[in-house]
Amino acid sequence: MAKPTITTLLSCVALFFAAAACGPSLVLQNVDYAQPIESVLTPDSNNQVHDQRYAIKFTITDILSEEEISSVDQIRLIRNSAGYYFVTAPGFSNVYVFETSESELKLSTRISVSDSGLDQPAFNQRNTHIELVDLSTGNTYNLDQNGLR
Repeated sequence: MAKPTITTLLSCVALFFAAAACGPSLVLQNVDYAQPIESVLTPDSNNQVHDQRYAIKFTITDILSEEEISSVDQIRLIRNSAGYYFVTAPGFSNVYVFETSESELKLSTRISVSDSGLDQPAFNQRNTHIELVDLSTGNTYNLDQNGLR
């Protein structure tokens, strides 16, 4: 009776490795993750922002701490074609670039754009980059996930 049990066990192990080797082979390439326009989000009392249009929700508390600001009235958010999220706000000196991970956004790059802080930032999606304009000064910055272009 021991032989059928060993044979059955070996068969199961062989099937497991065969299934694991096959794995998901479907790969969709040339995916464009870009959001065509920026999202202007208002933080709630817990410093969370929620963009229902693009189905993303996160807290900005750590970003505010980095900027040494206690609160903001709005957050500017846009996603480039490579899938990176760009975040800034009035009063910020930086643009924060995040990459996605399971249930989290991980800081990829912090781009310093203004020593005195942005007054009226606005993002624009361009073919090869994200354009940041400070509407109050007219200063324009071309950004990608690696920094200033």
